[in-house]
Amino acid sequence: CNGLSANSTIETCNSCNCLDDGWIDRHRRDSPDKPMLFTENEGWFQPWGEAVAIRTTADVAYSVAEWFAGGGAYHAYYMWHGGNNYGRTAGSGITTMYADDVLLHADGTPNEP
Repeated sequence: CNGLSANSTIETCNSCNCLDDGWIDRHRRDSPDKPMLFTENEGWFQPWGEAVAIRTTADVAYSVAEWFAGGGAYHAYYMWHGGNNYGRTAGSGITTMYADDVLLHADGTPNEP
């Protein structure tokens, strides 16, 4: 998601809140002619050795509202279910499940306390 990788790429935001962490302001300053793309709205993030920080549904929804209010053009919702693939959405014989502490469990049921 690094827009500096090649001339034809667009840097994207991977964060819990692209407004609060300053990404939107940096993008407007550095790439005013490119759309703002939010590719990974993390449902959780765990730095090595620290406890898992689980976000609430309200927090994720608020960050999406702020994103579009701030001029965001695209938001990928796949991280709401941990980036997991279902049915034929993955490659043949490939199953991914790397985040089950997000808004939806891998089986699609709500993650409720």
